[in-house]
Amino acid sequence: MLAGNETPTAGRAAEATPDVSVVLSVKNEQIFIRSAIESILAQSGLSFEVIVIDDGSTDATHAIVSGMLVDHANLRLLRNPGRGKSAAYNYGVSQAAARFVCLFAGDDLMPQGSLAQRLAAVADRPPQNPVVGLCRLITMSENKRFDGHLVPRKAGRGVLSGVSYLMNAVAVAKFFPVPEDLPNEDTWLEMGVTFFPGLDLVHSDVVGCAWRVHEGNSINMLVGFDDFNHRYTIRMRAYSVFYNRYKDELTEEGRRGLLALIKCEENRKAGNMIGVLLSPIGWVPKLRALSYTNKAIYWVRARLYRLLSGW
Repeated sequence: MLAGNETPTAGRAAEATPDVSVVLSVKNEQIFIRSAIESILAQSGLSFEVIVIDDGSTDATHAIVSGMLVDHANLRLLRNPGRGKSAAYNYGVSQAAARFVCLFAGDDLMPQGSLAQRLAAVADRPPQNPVVGLCRLITMSENKRFDGHLVPRKAGRGVLSGVSYLMNAVAVAKFFPVPEDLPNEDTWLEMGVTFFPGLDLVHSDVVGCAWRVHEGNSINMLVGFDDFNHRYTIRMRAYSVFYNRYKDELTEEGRRGLLALIKCEENRKAGNMIGVLLSPIGWVPKLRALSYTNKAIYWVRARLYRLLSGW
């Protein structure tokens, strides 16, 4: 039976459990949504479903996806019963039927063959453990400064920033639901893979996402400092929310590390460069925080994006 807010999918029938459910939260993505979905539907070497959650689009996004349903029995389109990106992902993940869930965005592209390669890296892991498969990403942008960057640069490492995690059911139950008052899911997920003890974290060299840098992103360095700082500050609330929810489940080392990040963020928000520099955290998050402390350093960081990104 279809959920009350689900668009009927022509030709969909009961099938064996798919390998992967790819879940997209989309809102006003009419420019990119077709190419994003087509890049996923073009994957081969595994069985999968694509679940698109429309978070209240006011453009042609819903109509474009709806028009694709008749030709693709493994494509589903649902409306977000809540509001916001986190709520949309929470709902989409709850509808997933596969052994693994992969999060994706409606403006990015999934490189050909990458999903099967990523599945192969995690498929044999013990299913009773929380398994998270990480991949690399490559940026794409009409602005040449932000185009063609491989992240992370180091081979054998996946990106921790929450982009396109591949998770089994145990990991999904650990991470979700994401607090729906947070503007995004990726910072919350990054806190999970960084601080939850006992995760089976699988790094991969596979480029699983071509991340599109454009003006419609929820946050990027195409905007001025004041706009970026406002969005970034709201995102970083995830640190304290995560700590308050899970502090009793973290190790002592994990609690200290997360509290150090929270304190560093307080210094960054206050523009306290010395406080950021003295923070007892790794040099990569320290330099990231430092570059967002004031307009001058932000300006330099944006212009040296190619040199400083991906570490």
